[in-house]
Amino acid sequence: MNKPMILKALLAELEEDLRRQLAANEQASAGATDSEARAETKWDTCGLEASYLARGHAQQFQSLAADVHNLRSFVAADFTGRPIGPGALVEVDSGGETLLFFLLHCGGGIELMIDGHEVTVITPESPVGAALADKLQGDTFSFRVGSSLKILRVE
Repeated sequence: MNKPMILKALLAELEEDLRRQLAANEQASAGATDSEARAETKWDTCGLEASYLARGHAQQFQSLAADVHNLRSFVAADFTGRPIGPGALVEVDSGGETLLFFLLHCGGGIELMIDGHEVTVITPESPVGAALADKLQGDTFSFRVGSSLKILRVE
């Protein structure tokens, strides 16, 4: 499978998220500075709450913008015969079902359809990403999902 194609699809997804986040940020900022948000009594916290919301949206926007910036210059290495790390596309056997994971520092949880295959982006901090760290092709690994233990094999 083509890693640059996966990266391009992920970038498109994250850039769309960035546009939505910018719109939410602008809307929250407008609400925080609107004359209607001014406190009428000392117990009226509508304006204060709106400013907290605007600040949270601004922080999320900045974090996502940094992720998009870093991903634009990211080049995924070849991991043939090497331990799994960020940039690895990992095929995993889960009891006869093949799962595809793309390990990156951002975009965790995003599912992409590439050439008819579902690719799930995971981060090193995720349970699967942490379990995959430093594994080689053919290795077996396990991780907890709630109270159950999943055992998978790197293909």
